[in-house]
Amino acid sequence: MRVVCTAALSLALANSDSPVDKVVTLIEDMKTKIEAEGEQEQKDYDKYACWCEATTKEKARDVGDGRSRIMELGSIILGAKGKLGQLNAEIAELEKDVTANRKSQEKATTLRENENKAYQAQKAEMASAIGSLEKAILVLNGAGTGADLLSIMSQVQSAIATVPTHRISSSKVQLMSKFMSNPTAFLQTGGQYAPQSGTVLGILKDMYDTFTVNFEGNDQEEGSKQRSYEDLMQTKIKQYMADNDELIRKQTEAGQEEKVVAEGQAEREDLIAQVAADTKFFKDTTTACKAKAAEWTERVRLRTEELHGIEKALEILTSDEAKAIFEKSVDKSHKTETAETFIQSSASGIARSKAIAALSKVTKTTPKASLVVALAKLRTGGMFDDVIKAVDTEIKGLKEEGKEDIKNRDKCIEKETKTTNKKEDYEYKVQKDEEKIEELNDKKTELETDIETITDKITDHKDMMEQNRVDRGQAHDDYMTSITDDEAAVELLEKAIKTLKEFYKNNKSLLQRAEPKPDDRLSKKDTQKQANDGIVAILTQIKENVNNEIKEAQADDKAERDAYEKQTADDRVTLEAMKNRKSDLQKEKAQVEEDITDKEEDKTNHETARDDKEAYLTVLKPGCDWIRDNFAKRAKLRTEEIEGLMEVKNYLAGMPVPTFLQRK
Repeated sequence: MRVVCTAALSLALANSDSPVDKVVTLIEDMKTKIEAEGEQEQKDYDKYACWCEATTKEKARDVGDGRSRIMELGSIILGAKGKLGQLNAEIAELEKDVTANRKSQEKATTLRENENKAYQAQKAEMASAIGSLEKAILVLNGAGTGADLLSIMSQVQSAIATVPTHRISSSKVQLMSKFMSNPTAFLQTGGQYAPQSGTVLGILKDMYDTFTVNFEGNDQEEGSKQRSYEDLMQTKIKQYMADNDELIRKQTEAGQEEKVVAEGQAEREDLIAQVAADTKFFKDTTTACKAKAAEWTERVRLRTEELHGIEKALEILTSDEAKAIFEKSVDKSHKTETAETFIQSSASGIARSKAIAALSKVTKTTPKASLVVALAKLRTGGMFDDVIKAVDTEIKGLKEEGKEDIKNRDKCIEKETKTTNKKEDYEYKVQKDEEKIEELNDKKTELETDIETITDKITDHKDMMEQNRVDRGQAHDDYMTSITDDEAAVELLEKAIKTLKEFYKNNKSLLQRAEPKPDDRLSKKDTQKQANDGIVAILTQIKENVNNEIKEAQADDKAERDAYEKQTADDRVTLEAMKNRKSDLQKEKAQVEEDITDKEEDKTNHETARDDKEAYLTVLKPGCDWIRDNFAKRAKLRTEEIEGLMEVKNYLAGMPVPTFLQRK
């Protein structure tokens, strides 16, 4: 306002033909340009304010969502850790149960093997003793020779040694000692029985019966122990498999919970960092937007005041009172010619006119107040030094403005180039992340197929083991049925043999016969005995055959049992290997899934970083676009303005200054 008024007052001293009117025109042009600039700046600011509102709103939403997700992840992680603690306790207990079960199986198997070895040894010893006793009885009954008896005496002696002494009277002990020291003395000679041979035979017969009963009892006891062992092992194996399956399931579940914890913690940490970054971006953007708003408010205020001052100056210059004053002043100046009129008509006046024309051209392009004042001074005969000084100041300001424009342009180019390169780097990383995720997903699908295949194999293997168990159980049941039938047959045969022997014994046809009368020795001697011996021998042979069949069946059953146990052990090793393979595949799958999650997080982070760079480019775009769009235009205008000002300065520098116009 003050500058405009000064220019108006200076113009009032000029001719009334044009100076005031020209100043008014210049001021009106300046007002028009200021208003146009204001409208354009308003559009640019509105666009910037719209971006501020949208960006801050979006970031505020992202921060809120991130904080909610962080709280949600905290609950998820806490729950997963609690469940993981429970699972670890259950896993430890299951591992303890599985180990105890396996050791229990090993202990039971070792005990059963030791019992069976003891049984087999005892069985062989008793079978040898029974055979020796049976042969000794037959020899004493006259079915053998002294050599036969001597050949088996060591076995008979071993059998006798096993009989507790309290079960035999002292007289019988002495008798058996004599028999053991000289067995041939107890043989029949010439159809006569040796003294006390009947007593020895009875003792041997009792021992034979006892050994036979014990032998049968041992077989039954061994069969019962084997069945109990197999039932126990079946129960243990089922429990082992169930516990082991449950252990694998718990371990898999624990692995999943560990994955939930790890993924949750990783996501939570990433979110905390992202929320912090978003919060910083939000605060920085809000601060920048507020600063820009304050700057815009100040800019509007200054422009408003400037326009108000211009309007006030126009009001003053165009009022009736001002016109009257200017007319009087102009009339007065026309009545009194001054040295200025002479100068205007001289060569110096021509230079001044050229300077005025050149400066007028400049002010029309860029109506700056300082130039308008300088123009007014030229028109009113002002001091040249002041005008030249004003021109130099303006030229210097224009050159500084040019340097600042170059600096801003280069800074914009540098920021946009760096940001664009970073954005492209992140785009490349996102592409590589997507390729890696696709590769990992293919690997996951392959592992899932392998897990499904090994699971089917485990199921088939378990079914096969169960079928083998059922088949072995059926075979053992058939064996026990056969053994029971054979043992019943042996029992019947032994009863028949015993009955026949007891009959002739009671009728004094065989063992322990009293000394016969002389005439009895001439009768049919031993006819019934010989017939009985034949039948007994046949029945004994049948019994031996059945016993042999029992032994063979027992041997076959043991071989089948050993083969089954070996096959079962091998099957367990195979099953354990398949389970370990499945566990390894599941762990590998879990690792691949974890890698997928990590890579997806990397991809998300890279996408976020890329989007941040894109957002930053969006922030840079309005200012940089304006610089790009106006740089050349502003440079051209500055060049033209500087050239115009230099022209003015050259005119003024070469024009003589009248002494009466110089300031004292």
